Amino acid sequence: MLRSSIGVAGWAQPALRPIPSGLMYPRHPGEPLLLVMLGLMVFTGAFVVYDIAYNAASLATIGLFALLGLRIDRANMPLVFFLVLFNLAGLIALQPHLDFDDSREFVIGTCFVAVTAIFFCTALNQNALPRLSAMKWGLIAGALAASLAGIAGVLDIAGLSARFTMHEGRLSGTFRDPNVIGSFLILPALYLAQDFLAQPRRRLLTAVLLAPILLAWFLTYSRGSWIAMIVGLALLAALNFITARDEKTRLRLLLLVVLGLAGMAVAFIVLISNENIAAVFADRFTLQKDYDSGPSGRFGNQLRAIPELLTLPFGHGPNRHWLYYPENPHNTYMMAFTSYGWLGGILFFAFIGTTLVIACRTVLLRTPFQSHAIVVFSALIPHLIQNFQIDTDRWRHLFMIYGLTWGLAAISLRWLREYRFYAHAAYRAARERPREAPTAVEASA
Repeated sequence: MLRSSIGVAGWAQPALRPIPSGLMYPRHPGEPLLLVMLGLMVFTGAFVVYDIAYNAASLATIGLFALLGLRIDRANMPLVFFLVLFNLAGLIALQPHLDFDDSREFVIGTCFVAVTAIFFCTALNQNALPRLSAMKWGLIAGALAASLAGIAGVLDIAGLSARFTMHEGRLSGTFRDPNVIGSFLILPALYLAQDFLAQPRRRLLTAVLLAPILLAWFLTYSRGSWIAMIVGLALLAALNFITARDEKTRLRLLLLVVLGLAGMAVAFIVLISNENIAAVFADRFTLQKDYDSGPSGRFGNQLRAIPELLTLPFGHGPNRHWLYYPENPHNTYMMAFTSYGWLGGILFFAFIGTTLVIACRTVLLRTPFQSHAIVVFSALIPHLIQNFQIDTDRWRHLFMIYGLTWGLAAISLRWLREYRFYAHAAYRAARERPREAPTAVEASA
């Protein structure tokens, strides 16, 4: 009965499904190949020292998705609008510096990661949960590979120290900078922490997978990444507590958080007992280093640059700040103004503000994607804070977070809209169904 009544509403399907538009189901038999390519693309993102791997995997994956059908939702268009205009501002600022290699490469790199952000966003418009799962496990596999390589470098196994460590023995793994790998590990660590909290049967396996990632994160000795990971884990725990459906779940969550903190404290004590690790940790465990403070330090240069940028509508040009100051500003918000001018800087601030608003809204919606939204939100916020102290302009994993944030917002609203339409149609069908005659028992009652 319901099937025929839904068909009248234009929802005729071979089987009754609450969400028949393809959001929760694959559209064609090529979906397994798409999932493999999507996971491979995310996996290769962990190998920054071999850029060609991620570039080739991205082009192949995006091309395959486009060939087999890549749906674009109206809710995706603000992301496209912001990123296209931002990169147009970069092209405008580039014109006087077309002969400068660093500027050209900077703009090309930013355009590329912007395209990947749009792709990650639109890829969720069909078969969303399996695709999110493919990205999740591709990310975790990449994080494990990068972490284990870095740990091998710190231990100087087979003479790998020179390849996988930098800056006085700080772990860099398959990245070019300890600070970047430290921040890259946040999202996969949060995914595993979410599984640890929500999936009792996988808890031991999750802990085994999480341990090397957290160890590698610690051995980067990256102050920004340390703070970002702690903020992310705190947000993850708080959001799971807020969105839990009953008190029993909240109590179990509190117990798991306490056990997790105790385990991390024991591991920290064991690590600090090593003299070499203790010495580097003591040197890095400070909010400001010598190169941060003073008129010619990182923060002093930022303050000196602001009045000058107010007189430069097109900034210094893409990736040219270091020509006028000792180094780039180590502040992504300032870098947007100095590289892409006033238009690029204003657009970037608008993009970040809008992303934050839609992320806050999405994370509280009761949908099948809420657990993913919680993880992505918990990774987004610490990265937005890090933008104040490091240049994240072309971090591929951060643009993936931007894309997932907008993609999750779009499919969450779409799921609620379609499910409500289905529920209303089913309710109308129930009301219009002829009432059956009462049985003898009902009549006597």
